[in-house]
This record gives sequence, structure tokens and C-alpha cells, in this order.
Amino acid sequence: MEKGKVFLVGAGPGHPDLLTIKAYRLIGEADVIVYDRLIQEACLAHARNDCEKIYAGKAPSCHQSRQSEINEILAKKALEGKMVVRLKGGDCLLFSRGGEEAEYLAERGIPFEFVPGVTSALAAPAAVGIPVTHRDIATSFCVISGHQKEDATMKPLDYDFSALAKIDTLVVLMGVKNLKRISDALISHGKPKETPVALVQQAFWPDEKALFSTLERVATDAEQAGIAPPAVLIIGKVVGEGVRLKQQARDVGLAEGERLGKRGQRRVGMVPGSSMLYPLHLSLEGVLCVVVGAGKVAERRVKRLLQAGARIRLVSTDAVASLEELAKEGKIQWISRAFEPEDLEGATLAFACTDDRETNLRVAFEARKRGILVNVADDPVACDFTLPACVIRGPLVISVSTSARSPGLSAAIRRRLERQFGEEWGELCSVLMELRPEIVRLNVPPDEITRRIEDLLDTDCLSLLKRGLREEAKQLVREKLGI
Repeated sequence: MEKGKVFLVGAGPGHPDLLTIKAYRLIGEADVIVYDRLIQEACLAHARNDCEKIYAGKAPSCHQSRQSEINEILAKKALEGKMVVRLKGGDCLLFSRGGEEAEYLAERGIPFEFVPGVTSALAAPAAVGIPVTHRDIATSFCVISGHQKEDATMKPLDYDFSALAKIDTLVVLMGVKNLKRISDALISHGKPKETPVALVQQAFWPDEKALFSTLERVATDAEQAGIAPPAVLIIGKVVGEGVRLKQQARDVGLAEGERLGKRGQRRVGMVPGSSMLYPLHLSLEGVLCVVVGAGKVAERRVKRLLQAGARIRLVSTDAVASLEELAKEGKIQWISRAFEPEDLEGATLAFACTDDRETNLRVAFEARKRGILVNVADDPVACDFTLPACVIRGPLVISVSTSARSPGLSAAIRRRLERQFGEEWGELCSVLMELRPEIVRLNVPPDEITRRIEDLLDTDCLSLLKRGLREEAKQLVREKLGI
């Protein structure tokens, strides 16, 4: 088999408008996309319908997707002859382990290519109007990482802080955890404590946040302001109020209808008119399903799965009262702790229903590694399948889906259908099931049977069933179908 190729692609700071044209094109062509946590949904939304999307994000102090596993995934997919896009936040070679991944691929003779992206070291300052260089006050610029490999202890950061203190503009990536250590070290090596600094959290994301302070106060101010990773620290005179450039009507959010790669406008590959879903009713009688999370969303999932006859393993540190009761009654298995990958063993389907996106995406990543289909609450891009709104009338199931783009619309349509289709429709379905052997023996083409059933619906058959006159209705069915 011919080897595929891996494209190590920088996706920029997150906003889809800041993808390069080549990155946008490659996402739309990829067989497999292995993506980090700092990738907005809209950047993935125009991928092909059959593209395999694998989450490989590593939250701070929670490296659920170890680098060795990511390397193996990239190599495995490429050796299957697939075009793989390794999508990274920022630039693919700036503190992103792109070099390590490329080395791994090169050692195995797997073709790869770097596609640079807009680094957050430049994007975050730009987001708040800070030029990292300025002819009058800043002619030098340096980028450093705020933490180093295996930086789990409080050992000194291995930098020449006396040299860094002389740099006009210093940009620190991934430095929130070590803010005080960094600021104290710079001050102790000669950087004035009143040097202006800025912290920009999630630049070019809808929840972007900026803090302006001084080198001496930044650690305290950041804690009080609730600044959390990912955030970029900018240190230098360019941060000063007199230099910051005010921007008008910045397009940080993603207005509905203007989102690049929005599902309604997405490329759909080679299948004209296809949607993101294949409508399928799945038999779950006796099948093990894992539900991670135990709030209201999980409660709805569990009730529907029980209705379908599934076996359920619930994983959560706590649970709403109804789920606790189901566990006490022995109707579900409850593992009362945080999710672990081994919780998925033996499962056919997984449902990630927590209120923590990182946990949900971790569940999705671990499920896909095991070949388990996964549903992620409120994250259609991360889903292998979504759950329709259903009207259930005995054996008759009417389902409505908006491909998870508007659950409210699905629910509204379901309510209308519930009023239109009463229990008599389920009874009619049961009658037809009883008569099915006789219908098959008619040896009539399926289209003709469908036409006869359409004629049946124009009679008072459903009215008879609604009044409880089942035998009379059954005789009418026989007459109209020619049995």
C-alpha cells in the first residue's frame, strides 16, 4: 500500500478567519484530522463528511493524550495510505512539538510537510492593539515558554534572566502557572518592577479577556481577575497606554450566518445533498453503553437508553437523585469517581455528558481509540452520532433530527408530531406486524403495498383503533390490502 502524507498545520489563534488559505484547503481535503484543544469548532466544520476527526488535546497538567500516542496515530493513519492533517493551535513549530512529530515520521520514512500558522505570540498582542516592535521604543523581541519539560517542581526556570531583562519586548507563552516566578526573576535581574505588562486570555475567541498591569503586580492581578490558560504574557514599554492602538469594531466573535465552514454551508465531499448523518435506528437490547456525567443531560440519555433495553455503565463522582435511585435499584451500574479510559471496556456506544468540555473530549478521544462510537453533548463536531427527537407509539418510532444544529427545533417538531400521531398509530403498526406473513405471501411489489397502505389511511381505520375497535380495524386492513 502506498504511504499517505502528514501535514503539520498551524491553525492560528483559533478564529477561522485567521486560518491560512492552505490550511483551510487541507482541512477540507483530509482523510484524517488530528486536532488540539485550541481549535475552534468552526475550523473543523467544513471537513469532509467521511473525514475521521481525532481529538488529541492536552490541557495544562492533564496530558490525557500522551505525545507518544499522538505520534503513533499520525504514523498509523499515514501508513494506511491516508492524507493526515495534524492541526495545531498557533504555528506548527513554535512550542507545539511539531518538530518531535516530524522526527518520528521521518524515522519511519513517512512523508510530511509543515504549513505555518499565525502564532499566538503575535496574534495575542495584536488582539489588544500592542505592536511587539516600535521604532521609537522597542527594536528587540523575544518569545519564551513559561514552563519547561517536566516542570512539575518549583525548580528555577532554566533561562538567562539577566539577558531576558534587557529585551525590549518579551512574550511568554504558557506562563500563567509560573507568572510570579517569571516576574520575580525578571525584577531581580534588573527589569523595572513598574514595566507595563498585558495578559491576553484566548485571543480571537468569543470569550477573549485582557488584563493590563505591571511586572510587580501581574501575578496578583491575574489571580484576582481569574485569568486562566491559555493566555499570553506581553512585557515591555509597548504595552503602555500611550502605545496601545485602539481598534474599531473588532471581529472577535462568530456571528451566526457568518461563520466560516458553518455546517449549513459546508462542503459535503462527493455526495451531492448529503448531510452529516446517516439516519439509522439501532438495536440496543442488552448492549453496554457508557454514560460519563450524571446531570440532567445524562439523565435524559439514561432514560432513553433504558427504554431501548441497553445496559448502562454510569461514570461520575456524583449524580442527580433519579440516577442514584436507578443505581440503588440495580437498573444501572454507577462508578462513583472521575472518568478513566478503562471505563469504556466492553462498550458499544459512549455518551460524554459532563459540563467540562475537556473531559468530554477526552472521553471522545479514548472511545475512538477503541473503535467505540461516541456522542458528545452540545458539541456536534466531536460526535460520531447524534440523538434525534423521537415520537414513540409502540413499535412505531418517528424521529426528527437537525444534525444537532438546533435541538430546540427538533423538540418543537416532535411536540407537533405527538399531537398528530396518537397511540392508534402504534396499534395500526402492531396490526400490520401481525398480518405481515400474509402480506408477504401476496407476492405483491413493495410499491404496491405502500400504495394500498396509503389508501388504508384515508379510511376510518385509525378512528376504529382510537375507539378500541381493534378487530373491526383489522378486518378493514385485510380488505384494503387484499388479504
